[in-house]
Amino acid sequence: MPKKKGDISIPSEQRLKWLRRYEDGDSIFKIATDTGYDHRTVKKHIELAKMEKELKDERSIVLRNALEHHFSDLLNIVEIVITRVNADRAVEFTGDEKFLSDALLRHIPRSPIWPLLRRWNSCIEEIAQLTDKMRSSLDLTLAGDTELKAVNASTDGQLFRVMDALLMFNAVERSRGRPGLDVKNLKKERRSSGLWAVSCGFAEFSDLGDNDLKALESALTRIESDLQASKEFDELKDNYRRLADTQAKLKEELRVIKWKRIVPGRCRLCPI
Repeated sequence: MPKKKGDISIPSEQRLKWLRRYEDGDSIFKIATDTGYDHRTVKKHIELAKMEKELKDERSIVLRNALEHHFSDLLNIVEIVITRVNADRAVEFTGDEKFLSDALLRHIPRSPIWPLLRRWNSCIEEIAQLTDKMRSSLDLTLAGDTELKAVNASTDGQLFRVMDALLMFNAVERSRGRPGLDVKNLKKERRSSGLWAVSCGFAEFSDLGDNDLKALESALTRIESDLQASKEFDELKDNYRRLADTQAKLKEELRVIKWKRIVPGRCRLCPI
């Protein structure tokens, strides 16, 4: 005799099998006949299996969405690092960025990006300190040059600011292996530099007479030569070489993480 409705409990695995048979085309009466259960019991537990399956599917969707958002948050940190590295900026985090960068560290603690980031930030700090030293030395040189002080006075003190900008720009550019601007011919350079020259205040040079301009070009050439012969300039070149090498390696490691789209490992923010 078939077991009546409510006689015994049915394991979830059993009712799931009934649901699969029902979805494949078997009738409730056939399933009841084959299994020896009352058709009302079979019907009841097929309905329960449907509810359980729907709930499991909904949970899977919620979990998948949570995982997608989690990986998106981690990859956003990777994008922030890439942006700052491309801009030659230190990579430091605060607030939620720090919270998420710690989560990324938990996922990939042995990734090369962490020692590379420490090296990157060290180079950025060293470069800032070296340029500060060079600028302080440059300011003393300019202030101590009697002839230049007289020319500077004729421009209401603006000339030293422009000279400082030009010389430091060239020091940084040449320490990076770039040509910089030609201080030996300011008139020609001013014409070829166009908008850049005007935006940096190079219009100050246009008010100088030929004698003052010639003296200025001579002084700039001499001071620039001294700057490039300094210990700080050599150290600046070394740091920019290290920075370029670190940047290339960092970008390669970050590119791999970015395009994998899924970060291996686990952290306390993982949904599972």
